Amino acid sequence: MSAIATELARTGNAAKAERARDTLQASPIASRREESRADRTVILTPDQRVRVFISSTLAELAEERAAARRAIRRLHLAPVWYESGARPYPPRRMYRAYLEQSQVFVGIYWQRYGWVAPGMDISGLEDEYRLAAGKPMLLYLKRPAPDTEPRMKEFLDRIRDAGTLSYRTFTTPRELEHLLADDLALLLSESFAGTAASGRAPDAAPARPGQHVGNLPAPVSSFIGRAHELEQIAVMLSQARLVTLTGPGGVGKTRLAMAVGERLHDRFGAGIAFAPLAAVTDPGLVLGNVARAVGADLGGAGSPLQALAEWFADDQWLLILDNLEQVVSIAGDLGELLARCPGVTILATSRTVLGLAAEREYPVPPLPLPDGTAAVPLVELESSPAVALFVDRARAVHPGFALAEGNAAAVAEICRRLEGLPLAIELAAARTRLLDPATLLARLTRSLDVLGTGAVDLPARQRTLRATVEWSVGLLDEAERSMLETAAVFVDGWTVGASAQVAGLEEDRALELSESLARHSLVRLDASSGVFRCQMLETVRAFVAERLAARPDAAEIQRRHADYYRALTEQADRPLRGARQSEWLDRLQAEARNLAAARRWYLAHEPATLPHLFRILYPFWYLRDRQAEARPWIDQLRPAAASFDAQAQAELECTATVLAIAAGDDAAALAACRRLAPLLETIQDPFLHAIGRLAMGWTSPITGDLDDALREVLVSLEQLRGQDEPFWTALAAYTAAVLETALDRPDGALRHLRETRDLADRFGYAWLTAVSGMQLGTLAVVQGRLDQARKLLDEALDLSLAIRIIRHVSLCLAAFAQLAFADGDLERAALLAGAAEGLRGRAGLGTWPILRRSEAELADRIRQALGDGRFGQVFAAGSRLSQQEAVAATRDRPGDRIQPS
Repeated sequence: MSAIATELARTGNAAKAERARDTLQASPIASRREESRADRTVILTPDQRVRVFISSTLAELAEERAAARRAIRRLHLAPVWYESGARPYPPRRMYRAYLEQSQVFVGIYWQRYGWVAPGMDISGLEDEYRLAAGKPMLLYLKRPAPDTEPRMKEFLDRIRDAGTLSYRTFTTPRELEHLLADDLALLLSESFAGTAASGRAPDAAPARPGQHVGNLPAPVSSFIGRAHELEQIAVMLSQARLVTLTGPGGVGKTRLAMAVGERLHDRFGAGIAFAPLAAVTDPGLVLGNVARAVGADLGGAGSPLQALAEWFADDQWLLILDNLEQVVSIAGDLGELLARCPGVTILATSRTVLGLAAEREYPVPPLPLPDGTAAVPLVELESSPAVALFVDRARAVHPGFALAEGNAAAVAEICRRLEGLPLAIELAAARTRLLDPATLLARLTRSLDVLGTGAVDLPARQRTLRATVEWSVGLLDEAERSMLETAAVFVDGWTVGASAQVAGLEEDRALELSESLARHSLVRLDASSGVFRCQMLETVRAFVAERLAARPDAAEIQRRHADYYRALTEQADRPLRGARQSEWLDRLQAEARNLAAARRWYLAHEPATLPHLFRILYPFWYLRDRQAEARPWIDQLRPAAASFDAQAQAELECTATVLAIAAGDDAAALAACRRLAPLLETIQDPFLHAIGRLAMGWTSPITGDLDDALREVLVSLEQLRGQDEPFWTALAAYTAAVLETALDRPDGALRHLRETRDLADRFGYAWLTAVSGMQLGTLAVVQGRLDQARKLLDEALDLSLAIRIIRHVSLCLAAFAQLAFADGDLERAALLAGAAEGLRGRAGLGTWPILRRSEAELADRIRQALGDGRFGQVFAAGSRLSQQEAVAATRDRPGDRIQPS
C-alpha cells in the first residue's frame, strides 16, 4: 500500500513515455513513376476494387506484410498475397495466377533474397518482380539492413541501374503502413479510371484516416493534392527546428500543417500540440495559448516563457502554431523557447515570415490547376489536384457527382477562377448540392465581377478569397445567413446551445442551421473533445463579423452572448464547489475566451454583475493556475466598486483578498481585507460570510499573527461544515492543519488532515490528496519520521506534477528542503529552498503567508549551518533551477551530493 494511502489517500499518475523515430531518407534512385498521362492504365474489375499484390520474403517480414494488408484494406482495396507456408517458394504458376488477378504490385524488401527453386535461376521474390512488369509498382526497402545477402544486394542494384523505378525506405511496420497508404492514395488519384460501361471514374479511394495525435483536430475530410508538399516539409523538419508555412489566406496552410503533424506523429515522443492563434491579437497571450494547447494550463501566470521552458524540458514536441501573422512580434520569445528546449520543434503558419535566423520558410502554393487549353483530356483533368479536391468535396454533398465530358470544362474553369485556393474551391463545391457546375460557374463569375474591386490595400489573393466568401454567404437563405452572422460573436468556437440562445432560436432549429452551415463549408462541427462544438474558419468569421457589426441588432446579440456566458458561469457555481468539479473545470477551460469576452462586455455595460462571477470562478482560477491572469479584472473593476451593493462589494473584496495573497501582494491583500471585514457584518449570506472569514484568516499571518489566523479559520470551517461546501471546507480544513503544524500542535493538524483525506476520497479531489500528502510529509519530518516523510513527499510531488498545479509543486519542494535539513544534507536543503522560491516567483506567485514564518526559520537555520556566503550561493543556484531540475534534486538520496553552480 502506498504511503499516502496509508495515512491519507493516493491518486496515481502516469509517467511520460519516450519514443523516437529516425528520419526517412530519400531514395537515391531516380523516379519514373509518372508515365505519359495519355498512356495511363485503366483498371477494369468486376467488383470495382483494385487488387494489390504484396511481394516479400515471409519469415523476416511477417509484421510488415500484415501492416501492408492493413494499409490496403483501409483504402477499401483488395490485398492479394500467397503465404502457403514459408519459402521454399510455391509453384510458379500459383503466384503467377495471383499476379495476373492484381492491378498494383507492392514489393517489400529487406535482407533475404529468398529460395531459388529447382530449375530456376532467380528466387521467387525476384521472379514476382519481373512478372509484374507493366503494372504500377510501389517498392519499399527496410533499413537498416546490416546483413543483406549478396544476391539481394545484386537484385536491388539491378532495380537501381534500370532507372525506371524508385523505392522508399522505412524502419518500422507502422511507418510502412503510413507510407503505403499515402502512396496508394496518390497513385490511384493519378492513374486509374472506372468501368468502361459507365464511362466515369470510380469513387476516389478514401484517404487514410489521420491519427488523432495529441490535441490535433481530428480530420473530417480527405486530404488531397499535397503529397509533394508533405514530403518536402517532412524533410525540412528533419533539418530545421522552425519551419513556417507562408501564403495567402485560404491557401490551405492550416490543413497542410495538420497533415504534417499526422504524418510525423512517431517522430515526436512527447506529443504534437496544435495551438490555434487566429483569435489572438495580443502577442503577450501567445505563449499562454501554447501552454494550454500542450496541457500546461499556465494561464497568464508569471513568465510564460520560463514556465513553458520548464514544462517542456528536453521532451520531444512538435508545436503547430496556426495563424501567427497578427502576432509576429512574439518571434523573439519563440526563438528563446527553441534555444532553451532542444527537443521542441515548431511548425508555424503565417502570412508572413517570423524573421528569425533559425527559420526555414515554406511558401504554400495554391493547388496546381489543369491546363488552360480548351480540349484537355478527361484523364488529365482528373489528375489535377484542384479538380480532384472539387470533385471530392462535391461528392461529400452530392454522392452521385462525377467528373464527365459534360461538366469537366466548367469544373476546370471554376478551379481556375478560384486560383487553386482550397478554401474557395471547397466553398464552391458545397453548392453542387443544388447547382450544376455550369450554373455554378455562371453565378460565381457574376459575383466575382461585382466584388473584384474590393479594398485596394488588401492583398490580391485576399480580395479574391473575400469575393468567394461573400458569394458563398450570398447563396445562403435568410435564416442561414442570420445564423452565420450571429455566430461571428463567438470566440474560439461555441456549442449549439449557446448559438440557440444568442440567436434567439429553439435549440433544434439552431442545430438544423448549424448542420446546414457545415454543409456549406462555412462552419466546422468538431466533436474531438467529446463535446459537440462548432468552429468557424477565421477568414469566414472576419468577413461575417463585418456584416454583424452593420446589423441594427448587433448590440443585442453581443448582450445575449454575454448573458449566456454569465448564465453558464452561474450554472458552474455549485458543481465547482462539489462532486462535479473536474467536469466543469474542463468545460470552463473550453469556453475561456468566450467567458473573457463576456466579462469585457459586463465591465463596459453592467459592472455590478462581475463580483458575483469572480467569486464563482475562483476555484477555476485556483485549480488551473490562472490566478495571476484574473487579478487585472479586479483592478479594472475597482473604480466602480463604490456603486455596488454590500453583497457585491463583499464578493469583490473577498476575491481581491485571496488573489492578492496568491500573488504575494501584501499591501493589496491587507487593504482588501480591511474593506471586507465591515462588509461581512452587514450581509446575510452564510456562505459568503464563511469564505470571507477564511480569507481574513489567510491574511492574518501577513502581520505575523498565526493564532488569530487559526481562530478565523476554525470559525470559517465550523460554518462551512454545515453548508455542504466540500471545496471550501477542504481548503479551510487544510489551512487549519498547516497552521496547527506551524504552531506545533500535531494532534490537531493530524485531525484536520484526516478530514481533508475524507473529502478527497469522497469527491475525487486529486489536488487535495496531493496537498494533504505534502502536509502529512511535513508533519512526519517535524516528528522525526524521515523515511515515512520521504515516501509521503515523493507521492505528493508525483501527483502535483501530474495535475500540473505550480503552487503545489513549490510547496512540495519547500517540504523536501525541510526534509533535507533534518537529514543533515545542508546544501540540498538550501538548493531546494531556493528552487521553491524561484519556481513561485517565475509563476507570479508569492509565498503563502501562513508558511512564511516556517520557511524563514528554516532558511535562517540553514544559513547558520552553512555560513552566509555558501548559503547565498547555493540558494541562488536553486532559484535558477528549472522545475525538472528541481524535481531531479529531490530524487537524489543522501550520499548523492549535488554540486550547485
